[in-house]
Amino acid sequence: MILNISNQTLESQQAFWTAKEIAQQPATWRETADIVATSQVKTFVAPLVERAQKGELRIIFTGAGTSAFIGQVVAPVLSEKLGCVVEAIASTDLVSNPYQYLFADQPTLLVSFGRSGNSPESIGAMDRVNDIVKQPYHLAITNNRNGSLFVKCSENPTACFPLALPDSTHDQGFAMTSSASNMMLAALLAFAPDAFERHWVESFASVTETLLNEDALTIQHLAHLPLKRIVYLGSGHFQGLAREVALKLLELTAGERLGFFESTMGFRHGPKSLVQNETLVFVFLSSHAYTEKYDRDLYHELVRDKKAREVVFVGDTSGQFKAEICKLDDAARIFPFLVVGQLYAFYSSLHLGYTTDNPCPTGEVNRVVQGVTLYSYK
Repeated sequence: MILNISNQTLESQQAFWTAKEIAQQPATWRETADIVATSQVKTFVAPLVERAQKGELRIIFTGAGTSAFIGQVVAPVLSEKLGCVVEAIASTDLVSNPYQYLFADQPTLLVSFGRSGNSPESIGAMDRVNDIVKQPYHLAITNNRNGSLFVKCSENPTACFPLALPDSTHDQGFAMTSSASNMMLAALLAFAPDAFERHWVESFASVTETLLNEDALTIQHLAHLPLKRIVYLGSGHFQGLAREVALKLLELTAGERLGFFESTMGFRHGPKSLVQNETLVFVFLSSHAYTEKYDRDLYHELVRDKKAREVVFVGDTSGQFKAEICKLDDAARIFPFLVVGQLYAFYSSLHLGYTTDNPCPTGEVNRVVQGVTLYSYK
C-alpha cells in the first residue's frame, strides 16, 4: 500500500514508480541534507557567492521544463537570503538565444539542474556559456552521477563542481517528483547553509510526512471531482512552484485536465476569466506578514465570487489539511506545497485511467527529451 492505493492496483495501472517517488520524499530530503553537508559543494560555492554579492559575478540557475522551474522557485529565495540578484533562465532559452542572456565580460556561475543529466539542452547551455563568457563557472546538481551533465562537469575541477543526489531520486516515473524537490533542497542548502540548517529540513520533512499520511485522502477526493480546469496561484517564488505543479497535472493526465498558473496578484489581470463551475483553484499562502495579505484578499474574493467549484487555501490555519504547514516559513513551505500538487496530479491520473508512470506511451512526449538538434554557435 502506497498513498492509500494497493500495490496490485498501482502495478496494474503502471503507477507504482510515481507513487513510490512521491511518498519517499521526506526520507530522501534527509539524505540530500547529509550529502550536501559532507560534500565540498559549499567550499566551491562560497567564494563565488562573495563575488556575486560584490556585483562581480552573475549566478544563473538553469534547466529545461521542471528543471527550469526549480530555478524559478529557488532564485527569489536565494536573492533574499544572499542579498544579491540570483537569476533563473531556462536552458532552452540559453541554447536558442544565448546572445540575449550571456555577456563576455560578465563572469557567470551557471547552476544546471537535471534529473538524468542527459537532456541535450543541459550540455548545450554549458557549451554556450563556455563559448561566450570569458570567466565561466559551472555547478551541476543532478540525480544521476552517470549522466552527461555530471560527467562533463567533472572534467574541470577548478571551475566546475558536480553534485549527485541520492540514487533513489533518479525518478523512474515519467514526471519529476522526488528528483525535483531534492534538487531544490540541495540548491538552498549549498548556497545559504547558514539560513537553512538541519533542523529546518526536519521541520518540513515531518510536516510532509503528516500530509502524506493524513491528508492524502482529502486530496484524492478533490481529484475525483469532475473538473476540467485547475488553477495554481502563489506570490513570489510560489509562482514558480505553481508553474511546476500545473505542469505535473498536465503531464500525468496527458493534457485532459488543464493546469494553469499565475501570481496571486497577476490573476486578476485577465487570467481570472477562466474560472467557471468546473474549475478548482489552489492558492498557496505565503507566511510573510506583508505578502499574505494579498494572498488572503484574492482567496476571499474567489470565495465571494462563487464561480469556482472549489477554492483550496493551502497553508492557512483554517485550511482543509491536518498537516501544520502554517507553522513553516516561506522557504520550508515549498516542499509540502509541491507534494500537494504532486498528489493531486497523481490521483487525477489514476482516476482518469492513465498509465501514470508513462502517461504518453505513444511517445510524443518522453521522459528524457528527444528530437533536439544542437547547432554550433559562433
